[in-house]
Amino acid sequence: MGIFRFESKQLTFEIAGVKVGGEVGENPTVMIGSIFYSGDKIVKNESEGIFDEKTARDVIAKTEELSDRTGLPVMLDVICTNSKNAERYLRFAADATEMPILIDAVSDEASIRGLEVAKEIGIIDRTILNSINPETRDHVYKKVREVGLKNAIILTYSTRAIISSTERIKLLDSLIPRVKEAGIEKILIDTVVIDISTLGLACKAIYEVKNRYGYPAGCGAHNAVSSWKALRRKKNRLLTAACSSIINGLTVALGADFLLYGPIQDAEYVFPAICIVNAAYGQVLMEEGKRINTSHPRFKISRLYH
Repeated sequence: MGIFRFESKQLTFEIAGVKVGGEVGENPTVMIGSIFYSGDKIVKNESEGIFDEKTARDVIAKTEELSDRTGLPVMLDVICTNSKNAERYLRFAADATEMPILIDAVSDEASIRGLEVAKEIGIIDRTILNSINPETRDHVYKKVREVGLKNAIILTYSTRAIISSTERIKLLDSLIPRVKEAGIEKILIDTVVIDISTLGLACKAIYEVKNRYGYPAGCGAHNAVSSWKALRRKKNRLLTAACSSIINGLTVALGADFLLYGPIQDAEYVFPAICIVNAAYGQVLMEEGKRINTSHPRFKISRLYH
């Protein structure tokens, strides 16, 4: 089907109404924007989880509007650094949007409290743990099982894997069984981008993940831009937006099912770029006689700026 040929059956998972995975182009790319990240001006006091709620609601609403206009489904990546802000951020996110929510925790403390809160407020079915990796400890797995979480991202990161796409795939041989044992049923694979040099390896690994396992795969392509020191020194917003759109678009053109595109505010220029790629793939499917939904980017692109 389409341009790519895979040996494994391509899996599609549905989380809170959002479909992710399948043959390349079958389902629109899932766009995942991050909020409350380091340097996010919305955050006023990180340790206490104090933030500008009105601005946060506005950027979420704008992203949802862009999703409607482009046909690209969305998820919200909520970055948590401790138990206090994990609770405040997640309770807010659950109220502000109905989209799937990623708990992007930078500590075990934040992961565990985030999972507890998701269970307490009744959003565990639309919660995704971002992420499980080779360093994830037993007590996090235990909490995953305890709260009944069914959705998680596996991050294919290790000191060896970061310089080898093959090593990233090898990590999955041991991680997937353990994740399943913890009760996770819907597995997404993040093939890891840290900088420009790892972007190509991540894209290669996306194909290999889909070919070998059939799981939905993607990455945080934005990291290739945010780590580019020379570009940051230029402080040229137009240049940065162009580079970010190209890098994110490259990843999708090479088969990514989902995209951690960086700060949620970047949606205004990343979404149109990804919409174009999806529209192009949609036409390939139509040529093969496949029926695609009228909400697909293929039918949205011509009216995007009307």
